[in-house]
Amino acid sequence: MTGQIPDEVRYRGERYAITAVEGMGLFDPADHGVTPGPLGTGCWRGFQCRYRIRQGRLLLYDVHIGRPEDGDTPRPLFGVRAVHAGRYFLFSDGLVYRFLKAPVPFSGRLLLCAGYMHVGYLHMGFNPAWLYSRVHEISFEAGRVTSRHDRSAALAAARDRLGQDGLRPAPGEPGRDWIDRTFSLSFDYSWPS
Repeated sequence: MTGQIPDEVRYRGERYAITAVEGMGLFDPADHGVTPGPLGTGCWRGFQCRYRIRQGRLLLYDVHIGRPEDGDTPRPLFGVRAVHAGRYFLFSDGLVYRFLKAPVPFSGRLLLCAGYMHVGYLHMGFNPAWLYSRVHEISFEAGRVTSRHDRSAALAAARDRLGQDGLRPAPGEPGRDWIDRTFSLSFDYSWPS
């Protein structure tokens, strides 16, 4: 298995990985009639989003998608046509919708993380928040920021407690359950109690 490429948010001038999502309304290309093809083992779902928080609002800026398997060029998103990705994203193939600046009606909370701390290597799924040095919990209502909390200290304590053991299934945990957990973006997985 391969570690997955997370969606990103530009927040306070820095790029953060989204490690946990609780709520509804983040962008999904299927909701807009776009069906991405595969982007390789590092992106099973076939797309990666880049968001920004600007003036207290969540905006979708870019979407990289795998070429649809039928070979068709996907329809425009928010009036923007997809172009060949080139080296714009982590993947050199596929298509990208750039500079969308589309408001996202997300309601819920996100964990945004930067400063990866090498504790060991997680061979699959998404990296949890406790593997990062800077962690922010941002809550939204209809795409507007309602609260911001620095959770770096709490996640550092989790990292110290879990160490490399947190990168493996718990004793007695079935392998399939572990795989499902690592591919989730749940708060329980990303910020274990």
